[in-house]
Amino acid sequence: MNSVIAYDRKQGNDFIPNGYPFQDYVYDVQEYINKFNVEPTVRFINFYSNYKRVQTNKVKDNFIYMIEQFGSIEKLIGMESGYEDICFLNHIESNTIEKIRSNKGKLVICAFEESRVDIKSMTFLHIKLSKLKINKLYYITGNNWNIEKTYKIWCDRQGVEPIISIVNSLEQLYLKGQDLSQDNGTFVSLDEIDKKRNKRFLCFNRRIRPHRYSLISMFHHNDLLKDNLVSFSLERGKDLNHLGENRTPDLHTMTQIMGKTYLRDTYISYFEELNKMSPMTVDYDNLTNVMGPGCENKEPYLETYFSVVTETPFTESTYFSTEKVYRPMIQYHPFIVFGAPGTLSNLKELGFKTFSPYIDESYDNEISPFRRMQKITKEIKRLCSLSETEIYNWFTSMKYILIYNRQLMLEYGKQYGKHMENIIGELK
Repeated sequence: MNSVIAYDRKQGNDFIPNGYPFQDYVYDVQEYINKFNVEPTVRFINFYSNYKRVQTNKVKDNFIYMIEQFGSIEKLIGMESGYEDICFLNHIESNTIEKIRSNKGKLVICAFEESRVDIKSMTFLHIKLSKLKINKLYYITGNNWNIEKTYKIWCDRQGVEPIISIVNSLEQLYLKGQDLSQDNGTFVSLDEIDKKRNKRFLCFNRRIRPHRYSLISMFHHNDLLKDNLVSFSLERGKDLNHLGENRTPDLHTMTQIMGKTYLRDTYISYFEELNKMSPMTVDYDNLTNVMGPGCENKEPYLETYFSVVTETPFTESTYFSTEKVYRPMIQYHPFIVFGAPGTLSNLKELGFKTFSPYIDESYDNEISPFRRMQKITKEIKRLCSLSETEIYNWFTSMKYILIYNRQLMLEYGKQYGKHMENIIGELK
């Protein structure tokens, strides 16, 4: 018998996502928040439409019990305050639990679009599974590079066998490649590569996190905001401001990035000035509606010579990349990654070329957030100091790299659907 995707509950003729904590299924996110006063943790992803769906009470074995994660894993597993009762394990039918314990079905968390998962959440989940006597769970992450290794190290130190099998789907890579292969947006053409640009760099910042604030402050400090394309919003009361409880720069994180320096205090003091400039937009006036998939617009890339990619992690111990690092590659754009160390090394593992010696990429090997910030700052300032002729020649000298990366992104994009189906198929 072929594997099927099994669900515990139905609402009318429709299945309810597994692990859903309430009786009535509410699809709309805002309506859900208004009704239950918490954010949704599961939602249909639908990457595996070719698989038959059945109810668990109608299948004896050889089924996949899919938890389709929506949002953070901390909320899904009941680790975050206020979500203890929401934990998906609390909302699996007892008969289904017994089948999973007996290896008649596979328990899978599908987090294709989520890459951020750290060792604390993995160990928290491990302990919960152990208490329920569940000895196997598959966790499919979007693009995490080190969680499998750190989880196995933890298991070794505890003297326990791993319960969680972690699968890196590279979904973010394939998804951005698909944007290109399906013309989901507008893209710089080969004929447009040699176009002269009137600004130095492009830097998108949809959600402001502490490390992104430090970078924007650096731009402001060095008078680099007005003559480049930078987006950000510091507005309080908006989902886009992720600066912590008070929606202002966090001293601990700023110290990690800037050290106990006068410059750190200076950058923190810029908050009100930058807030008055906020929101700054580039290609879309409403940053809330701009998401990772789609939303590709070639114009900002045609106005600038390079991208400063502000990835989601910077000071964290878990390393992952999102669609952000792949966006410039589909637009023939060189880039500096303001993110976790090893990001460029990971890209090379996937077959991409990076930009050394045209860009000093030693920052990628720098574990210290403080020293990584210093190196990136120095390189951005260097590139911005080049004359018009120098920056143009610098850019065109990398044309072979830009063409190569764009073609590779296209190839990944063409394989998107098949790749995602194969990941689920391998669980059979």
